[in-house]
Amino acid sequence: MTNDATPSEKTDTGAPDTQDADERARTGAGGAFLSGTPLPSNGGLFSAETFAITGLMLFAVTAMNTRVLQLFGLLAMGRGSQEGFVENAGAFSAEVMVAGGSSAFSVLAGALSLFLGGPATRAWSRWVAAATVIVGTLLLLASVLTYISLPSGT
Repeated sequence: MTNDATPSEKTDTGAPDTQDADERARTGAGGAFLSGTPLPSNGGLFSAETFAITGLMLFAVTAMNTRVLQLFGLLAMGRGSQEGFVENAGAFSAEVMVAGGSSAFSVLAGALSLFLGGPATRAWSRWVAAATVIVGTLLLLASVLTYISLPSGT
């Protein structure tokens, strides 16, 4: 059983040509994805990954402060009695302002991560930054609405 086919008659086995793969890798991120070669990551102190993690940590601090969500539910959504809130309006407003500031910083860090990201940015960094921006913006909005709904302490 010999193979008498000439080189021009040989069929394509489906194996990728290494020269074509190298050329695709040089054409950019799309070619690197198709050829399976990773692009070099631009890591470092001021990289997109660093700001994504920073935004996530700031968001965790804000999310652990459940008092803001409780006040938001009572004041902005409930419109119930505000008897105990008048005496402690200063403390509540300070607490809401700290949570709102932390939310703003987490949104800023996430947005900066998305802005700094490029083709070499890791996918988890983009996901974390996008989630931080979306949920941090909602918490910032809740903080602003809660602060507006607080009664004055006069």
